[in-house]
Amino acid sequence: MINQQLKQLYKNAYGKLVEPLRQKNSLLGYRDKATNPLLIQVDNNYEKADMKIMIFGQETNSWLSEINRGVFCGEIQPVLECYKSFFLSGNCFKYGGSFWNGIKRFKSNLKSEYPNIQFSWIWNNIVKVGKCEKGYPYATHSLTDTLFDVTREEIKILKPDLFIFFTGPNYDSEIRKFLGEFESVVISKFGTRQLSKISNSVLKNAYRTYHPNYLWRKGIHSYLSPILMDLRECFAHKM
Repeated sequence: MINQQLKQLYKNAYGKLVEPLRQKNSLLGYRDKATNPLLIQVDNNYEKADMKIMIFGQETNSWLSEINRGVFCGEIQPVLECYKSFFLSGNCFKYGGSFWNGIKRFKSNLKSEYPNIQFSWIWNNIVKVGKCEKGYPYATHSLTDTLFDVTREEIKILKPDLFIFFTGPNYDSEIRKFLGEFESVVISKFGTRQLSKISNSVLKNAYRTYHPNYLWRKGIHSYLSPILMDLRECFAHKM
């Protein structure tokens, strides 16, 4: 049912997105063209999990590169299958890189701290449509953030218990754009730019820190440990 709801959400958004984005891409060089949106699916264990966690990254690059070198193809099903084969299967952790190694470390630490809790994980991006090479999609984002504004609805459908934004402070404007203004509270020795607990009517039990690329350089454990400690109250009724 959840996957059907998500797919219908994406179908509705694609109805507005496809032609304008294809026209925009036709005017751009490859490196600036929009890639495919990050479309979420969940596995069969999701609804039974004790704790559902949504992890946010920044944006994808050349997503679904097997088709047209990752340039937006206007189709939904291949993009859903890409999410399944890359994330739900666990292949993302074989891919490596600072982001996925950081998520792997956080998952491992969380499971070690709370061994009796069954977790289910969702990977999302705060910028839903990236570009065909690395970096923020300046050339297309003003179009896609209007025509593919689905993040709030994804959250309504998925109902996560916990949010972790590995996006860094420079993406706070994107969080506000799609999920509303939020309050930031320091939970450690770090300033709010480095690590903070954030909250509004949409975000409950939400934390924002830097992208793991930064965290690995600065000592990732010192950033993840305060989150794990702060979560004890959140998890108390699950234990």
